[in-house]
Amino acid sequence: MAPSEAASPSIVADHPVALADQEVLVQLRGFSPRELVTVTATQEFRLSRYRATATFLTDANGRVSIARQAPLSGTYSDVSAMGLFWSAERLPGEFKKPPDDWVLSPWQVRLEAIGESGARAELTLGRLLLGPGVTRQVIRTDGVVGTLFLPPGEGPHAAVIVVGGGGGDVDEYRGAMLASHGYAALNLAYYAQPGLPRGLVNIPLEYFENAIGWVRKQQWLRDRLLAVWGPSRGGELALLLGATFPDINAVSAWVPSGVMFWGIGPNESGDPRDRASWTFRGRPLPYLQQDNPFAEKQPAIERGKPIAYAPIYHSHLNDLRAVERSTIPVENIHGPVQLVSGGDDQMWPSTELADIAFRRLEAHKHPYPFRHLKFPKAGHQILVPHGPRTVLVGLIGLPGFDGYLYTQGGTAKANAQAGVEAWRDLLRFLDEAQRNPK
Repeated sequence: MAPSEAASPSIVADHPVALADQEVLVQLRGFSPRELVTVTATQEFRLSRYRATATFLTDANGRVSIARQAPLSGTYSDVSAMGLFWSAERLPGEFKKPPDDWVLSPWQVRLEAIGESGARAELTLGRLLLGPGVTRQVIRTDGVVGTLFLPPGEGPHAAVIVVGGGGGDVDEYRGAMLASHGYAALNLAYYAQPGLPRGLVNIPLEYFENAIGWVRKQQWLRDRLLAVWGPSRGGELALLLGATFPDINAVSAWVPSGVMFWGIGPNESGDPRDRASWTFRGRPLPYLQQDNPFAEKQPAIERGKPIAYAPIYHSHLNDLRAVERSTIPVENIHGPVQLVSGGDDQMWPSTELADIAFRRLEAHKHPYPFRHLKFPKAGHQILVPHGPRTVLVGLIGLPGFDGYLYTQGGTAKANAQAGVEAWRDLLRFLDEAQRNPK
C-alpha cells in the first residue's frame, strides 16, 4: 500500500531540541491510511539506556498525533504526550553510575517508527539539562561543598539551595533545571562526599548555616529570595533549615517528613554519641525512633525481596510522645511552604508525615502561604519531569546490606504525572514567593 502523502514517512516534533522538563508534541506523517505503526524510543538517561514502545493506528491521512492518541499496545496505555519518555524501561545490564558533571551533556531520545508496510522514519530529540548561558561551578570553598548553577546575566538572581535525600548523592539535575528557569541554584552536599561525614549521623546544622551565609554574601543574590528545596530526607532537612534559620525565605519539601528521623549509615570514627541525624549548637536533636518502643520491633529483611519501609515507619508514629518531641517547628519558617507527597509512598508514609507539618502550620496560623500537594497514586519517586519513571525498586545502599532491595511505591504513570504537576507548581511557588514577600 502506498503512503497517503507524497512525502516520505517522517517523525515531526514541535521542539526537536528543548529543556528536559518541556513537553514535546510528536507526530507521525506520510504513512499509509489505517496502518499499524510501532514507535520505539531509545534514550540514554544518566548514561544508562532505556527503551519504550507504542503501536498506533494511523488516521485516514496516514498520520498519528501521539499527544492525542492512545497506543493500541506498548509500554504505556491511554493518551500521554510524553508516554514514550516516562514509560521507558532500563535495558538489562544498563545500570551505570553517571559522572558528577553528566548534566553538561544533553541526553538524546532516538525515535524510530516502522509501519506494517515496512515504511520507516527516524528522529533524534535533544533534551537539554542546562539552558542557554547557564554555567556550572564546583564549589569547595569557605567550608561549602557542592555545585553552583547560575543563569545568564549578572543578576541579581533569586536563589535556591538544593539538598539531596538519604542517598547522599548531589542530584545536580534539580539545580541545573532551576538555573535554566532563571534561579541561582546551589546543590549542597552534606554527607557521603569527600571531606564530609560518612553517614547521615549527627550532621551539624552549623554546616548549613555557613552555606546560607556564603550564598547571602554573593553579589548575584544581594537581597533577593533565598529558598531551600529537598526531597525525602532532604525534605525533612529543608523544613528544619527553614524553621531554624531566618535567612531562608521559602521552603519546598517533596515526599518529606514533618518529624526528624534517625540517622543513616555509620557514625564518624570516635563519635560515641547517639545516632541522631542532626545536631545544633553541639546538641543532638530529638528523632522519632529515639526511646520509641515501636522502633525496636523490626521485621526480618530477606535478600532479593523488596521491602516496603512505609508500614514500619508508620508504626513508629504510634508513640505520640516521640512524635511530639521530634516534630519540626515549621511555624518558625519565615516564608511560604510547599509540601508534596505520594499517597502510595512505600519508602515512608510521606503524605502523613507531610501532614504533620501542614497541620502545625494551620494550628499556628502561619502568616505566609502554605500548601500540600497530595498525589494519591504516586510513590516516593516524584521528580522533575520528563525522564524514565519505571525503576520502582532500588538497592539498599548501606554497609552490610548488599543485595537487599527496597520498593518506593506508586506506578510509572502516577509518578510521572505527579512530577509534572509538582514541578509546575514549584516554579509558580517560587515566582509567587518573589513577587509577594512579607
